[in-house]
Order: sequence, then C-alpha cells, then structure tokens
Amino acid sequence: MTGSFATGWMSRPQAPPVGTVLGPIDLIADGSGREFVFGAGLNAFRMLVVRQDTRVFGYVNLCPHYSLPLNVRADEFLSRDGARIMCRRHLAIFAIEDGMCIDGACVGSALDKVPLQIDAQGQVIIG
Repeated sequence: MTGSFATGWMSRPQAPPVGTVLGPIDLIADGSGREFVFGAGLNAFRMLVVRQDTRVFGYVNLCPHYSLPLNVRADEFLSRDGARIMCRRHLAIFAIEDGMCIDGACVGSALDKVPLQIDAQGQVIIG
C-alpha cells in the first residue's frame, strides 16, 4: 500500500482489512454503483463503489446527515443522470470524486472514503 488516506472507515465495526479483494471491475457496470457488505446485523460494514470508466470510488454507505444508508433499493446510489451520488432518503447530493456534499442538508460534510485500487488483473482491492 502506498500513499496516505483517511482511515476513519477502518475503525468501524466489521470493516474489511486493507487488501480485501472486492472482485473484478466488471462486477460494477460503468456509470453505476454497487454495495458491498461485510458482516451481518446492524453493525455490518456497508460500502458503496461507483465506477466511472476505469476508475472506482469507494465510500462507507452512511449519509453524514442522518447516519442511515444512502440507498433504499439495492445498488441505487446515483442521481438520474449518473453524475452524482444521491442519498435516496433525503436527496442530498455528493460529488463522486471526493464524496463532498454539494447540495442538501449536509453541504460541507463528506462521505467517509474507502480507498480503492485496481490491480493488473482488473481486481478492485481496498487500499
């Protein structure tokens, strides 16, 4: 692992360790998001991954406004035009690239980023 990144996500219950393989990038359709869940119950670690071409962005699936998951339906994380992440519970809008809330009740807050990389075999890996 190289570089530095925020590690707040690592302190959450059932957070996966750095190096966890999420699977091939093709599991996530280009221009969409997918949820990955680690553990079970109320303390399960839920994260979302958004794919844009060959880039992936990962965040803890927890709105900074209500502390509830962003999605209501499975893997539904993006605005209708696919340009932003949207909390389906109260319609806050977040930039895909950095998770900053740019519209809604939590402007100035950000989603908790989970660093991702894509290895030479096209596997999405935490870290």
